[in-house]
Amino acid sequence: MSMANVELGLPNDSDLEQKAHQYDDQQARHGSNSNIGTDASEGLLTMEDCINKVGFGRFQYRLVLICGFLIAADAMELMMLSFLAPSVQCEWGLSDIEVSSLTTVTFVGMMFGSYFFGALADKYGRWLAMAIDCLFTFVFAIISAASVNFGMLAFCRAMVGFGIGGFGISWNYYLEFIPTAHRGRWSCVLLAWWSLGALVEAGIAWLVLPSIGWRWLLAISSAPLIFVFFGLFYLPESARYLLVEGRVADAWNVLESVGQENGNPIPYRSRIKPIAKMELGPLEVLKTIFSEQWIHLTVNLWMLWFANAFCYYGLVIMVTVLQYTEGNDHFCDRDRIFGDNQFLQIFIATAAEFPGLLLAAFVVDRVGRKASQGGFFAGSGVLVAMLIPLNGMTNIDLVILFGARMLITGAFTVTWLYTPEAYPTNIRTTAFGFANAFARIGGAVSPFVAQDLLDEGLAWLAEAIIAAMCIFAGIAALMLPIETAGKQMAAVSAAM
Repeated sequence: MSMANVELGLPNDSDLEQKAHQYDDQQARHGSNSNIGTDASEGLLTMEDCINKVGFGRFQYRLVLICGFLIAADAMELMMLSFLAPSVQCEWGLSDIEVSSLTTVTFVGMMFGSYFFGALADKYGRWLAMAIDCLFTFVFAIISAASVNFGMLAFCRAMVGFGIGGFGISWNYYLEFIPTAHRGRWSCVLLAWWSLGALVEAGIAWLVLPSIGWRWLLAISSAPLIFVFFGLFYLPESARYLLVEGRVADAWNVLESVGQENGNPIPYRSRIKPIAKMELGPLEVLKTIFSEQWIHLTVNLWMLWFANAFCYYGLVIMVTVLQYTEGNDHFCDRDRIFGDNQFLQIFIATAAEFPGLLLAAFVVDRVGRKASQGGFFAGSGVLVAMLIPLNGMTNIDLVILFGARMLITGAFTVTWLYTPEAYPTNIRTTAFGFANAFARIGGAVSPFVAQDLLDEGLAWLAEAIIAAMCIFAGIAALMLPIETAGKQMAAVSAAM
């Protein structure tokens, strides 16, 4: 055994062999544990067996807290754009195209960042990629708060977007520690942090914008990233990643630690069932996900991610624009761009995400991932279509937007869960990054529909486009080739 393993306190081969014999003797005397799956031919535990055995406990609660803060930070940075745009437009006299481009450059940055950090996580590990990502994003978020002109702000927000693009790593990392029976329900719990972040951001904007301005809003919104960075030092590397990389002893050490913390120590074997290490670069991953085995899944998922982001951010922007453009005067001529009543309505519309998450948690394991997504998309599309004959921001509009926001949040939640479940460990974060990149394209396009068309008095056209996209996505969801509910997460692609 290497000196590195001695320093880490990892078991050596003789220790594991001795403990394996002890375990076998116990099994012979008392019978096998029917709750533990093993490879019958080799007598080895698979990774999924180990994750299910260590169960759900204290470790996962800490995991959901730290990863949850990163998901919340993602939502805060993106929700903040809705308040940033009109504020800098009034201060610097920006055109409508320049204002829309602030959101667009953020999503373009996210598109490249999701690919870059996904590949980094598959190559060098989930932990290192998340740590680098947090620091990178925080630095540019603070610099953007000190921007002196539009060009500097646009560049910094593009860099922030590049960092945000990598936040999806935390999602894959989180799911790689969740037992099979808990994945559906606890994925919704993690994504509740997204809705919490969006709601908190609306509250911070309500308090900060009228008093100390948009620069402080940007600075305060980046604060959760510091908590996440230091919190990462209380989390290990993904055991699934370590196993795929051939670091079997390291993977065992992580699982043993998690099991002890949860009060469910895993039984000793000589080693976990090994997996052949396969070095794959981004181009090889891209080739794999477009192979005959994966192409149907990949194309459908990319369409779903695009539609999710386009419709979700379109509704977010639409709610905000309808508020600050309400009235006959120009919003820059007012003492405050947003009044208390307008902030309240934005706050209420944002709160719609919580019942959407609860609904997703209720149906995702009962009716499956495909039917859940299809139903949520279709329902959201019908509600948005109901806005077309209405004129202006009324209480009826608010109720309809509340329902549409609730259902699109449910759709997004299930898509986030389904994607890493569908791809194997050795390509999971890179494949997820490619899919996530299409969400960023959808987000980049959305302000030119939800903001510019509303500014030009064409709300009906924006609503029709978003409704059609939701219906289209619902059909694509039902055409997904596999159902992942209740199934194990694969380790290595069989298509290579």
